[in-house]
Amino acid sequence: MLRLKSTVLAVALIGASASTHANDLRINGFMSVGAGVLSNSDVTVNGFDDDMGYSADTMVGLQISKNVNDSTSATAQLVARGNEDFNTEAAWAYITYSPDDNTDLRIGRLRSPFFYYSDFLEVGYAYNWIRPPEEVYRLDAFSSINGVDVTRRFTLGATDGSVQAYVGRALEAFEVNGTPYELSLKNFAGLVVNLTHGNFGYRASAHTADAYTDLVLGGTRDLDQVYGLATLNGVGEDFAVDGKTSHFYEMAATWDNGDISAIAEVTSFQQKTATFLDDIAALYSVAKRFDNTTIHLTYTSKRDIKESNSTVSAIQSLLEQHSTSWIIGARYDYDAGTAFKFEVQRIDEKINSGAEGETGMLYSAALDLVF
Repeated sequence: MLRLKSTVLAVALIGASASTHANDLRINGFMSVGAGVLSNSDVTVNGFDDDMGYSADTMVGLQISKNVNDSTSATAQLVARGNEDFNTEAAWAYITYSPDDNTDLRIGRLRSPFFYYSDFLEVGYAYNWIRPPEEVYRLDAFSSINGVDVTRRFTLGATDGSVQAYVGRALEAFEVNGTPYELSLKNFAGLVVNLTHGNFGYRASAHTADAYTDLVLGGTRDLDQVYGLATLNGVGEDFAVDGKTSHFYEMAATWDNGDISAIAEVTSFQQKTATFLDDIAALYSVAKRFDNTTIHLTYTSKRDIKESNSTVSAIQSLLEQHSTSWIIGARYDYDAGTAFKFEVQRIDEKINSGAEGETGMLYSAALDLVF
C-alpha cells in the first residue's frame, strides 16, 4: 500500500513540474473525482448507500507556498470536499521559521499528525487506496489544529529520522448516527517519531487533549439521551465529557523495495469519559507493482472496549461498534500525475450501535490528479 513517501510528496505538493514559480511562489493542486455504491444500505459507511454516490470521494485542493526570506515561509492549503457541499476551508495556514536546514518551527493552522498518511491525507494520488480505511483513519473531523509545532530531523549512521512535537487547540463538529455535535479540544499536544532505515520505515505517535462538548442533559440527540440515562442510573459523572482527557496512540511499520510494499498501522483510543468508548483499530496492507499498475490487498479491524463497571458497560453497549473489512483494489498510473483506481471492499459489521450488524460490499472507482 505504501508508495515512496518522499517521491510522492515531491511530485504531489512541493516540487511538481506543473508548479508556478515566481519569486519563490509555488502553487500546486490536487483533485479526486470518485463514485461508489453499497450492495446493502444497512451497512454504515460514511457518504455511501445503495444508490450510486459521487460526493464522498470527490474533492479539490490548492496549496500555495511563498518564501518570505531565507528562513521564513508561508503556506496555505485550501480544500473543498464533495461531502461538505464543496465549501472551501483552510486545512493548512501556517508560517514556518527554519533556523537551520534540519529544524522547522511552524505556527498557525496545522495538520493533526495522528496517522502515517496524515500529511497528505487529502492527496489521493499519494496512496493506492481510493480513501484510507476509515476503521483506522477515523478522526477526519479533527484533522487540523490551531497551534505550534517544531520538527527536528537527524541522521544516525544509516538511519534517517525526525521528531515532531506540537501543542494547540481545536473546535470541530462531528456526527454520531448523522446527528451533529460540537467538540472542543484544549491542551491538545502530541509527539511523533519517524525513522527510515533502508527499505524499512517506522512511526510512533502519542497525543492527548481535554475534551468539551455541547451535550445537553435532557436533550433529544442520541448522546444527550445516553448521558441522561447514565445520570438516572447514578453514573452520570462517568459519562460527563467536559474536562475529561483523551489519549490517542499510533504505531506504523512499512517496507518498500520499489516492487512490493507493505504497511501495518495500529491505533488505540483511551478515554476518561465513558461517552466515547476506548477502542483499538488496525490495518495490514500489501501491494505489488506491475509497471504502471499496482494491485493491493488490505485487512482492517476496529473494536470498541467497554468499561468493567456493569452499569457503565450496559449503557456503553448502546454505542458499541465492532467491524472488520477486506479491500482489494487496483491502481493504474496511465500518465504523469494521474491515476485511475478501482476497489472492492467487503464490510462485516459484528456490532453496530449495540445491535447485530450487517455485511455488505462497497464498489468504488476514482480518478486522482496532481498538478
